[in-house]
Amino acid sequence: MLYAIGDIHGQATMLQALLDLLQDMPLRAEDNVVFLGDYVDRGENVCRVLDLLLEFRSRFDNVTFLRGNHEQLMLDARDSATTVVPSNAMQELSPETLLWLQNGGIETLESYMAGIAPGSVEDAIARWWEWIPHSHWEFLRATQLEFLTPHYHFVHAGLLPPGQSWEGATWGMEPRLWIREPFLSSQERYDGRIVVFGHTPQLNGQPLVQHNKIGIDTGAVFGGPLTLAALTPGLPASQLPRPQFYQIPYMRS
Repeated sequence: MLYAIGDIHGQATMLQALLDLLQDMPLRAEDNVVFLGDYVDRGENVCRVLDLLLEFRSRFDNVTFLRGNHEQLMLDARDSATTVVPSNAMQELSPETLLWLQNGGIETLESYMAGIAPGSVEDAIARWWEWIPHSHWEFLRATQLEFLTPHYHFVHAGLLPPGQSWEGATWGMEPRLWIREPFLSSQERYDGRIVVFGHTPQLNGQPLVQHNKIGIDTGAVFGGPLTLAALTPGLPASQLPRPQFYQIPYMRS
């Protein structure tokens, strides 16, 4: 089987429950598991989420971790960070770091800096990246932009339909990390594959299923469930059955 897991965003308790469910299916050595990105930001326990993903990777070989736009924001912030400690940490953070913090990075840092005395927060933020373990940075940098099988194209946000323009290209944004329209309304069959994606929350809590795409970000960080899609590989595209979905209801970490 092929299993795909939607956006987690720091929801460690929900992720643990989903991994337990996956293991009990049971998960077989020949199965493939694809995580669609956005492990970090907005939720309250990003540090624990990355620990759980690293532990899962140590036990299961056929796993792929895709990069989400929030991982990209976090990596851009790290790459822009200076090693010189600024005199006023909050005023001298890089634009990339401020952009990340404004889009959920604050919650990520809080998960790593738990227990810091209030008077030490500014000094800690001055070299914020040092609070994040090297193994977590390695994990984030090793994430992939896409994963293809004969019948499925796994990606975080979607694909730019052939022959269409996208406003994000003006700013050099990678569509596989950021796109919504024109992908969401597209009827394109992308090289005959069904696109499995996250990024755009389905706020009714139900996955999006169309003839050419399956969206499984069901808003876990906004009070929705965390979704696992079970997909059948090895059949002609015309014979692929509707995926089965398993969901973990919202719970705080």
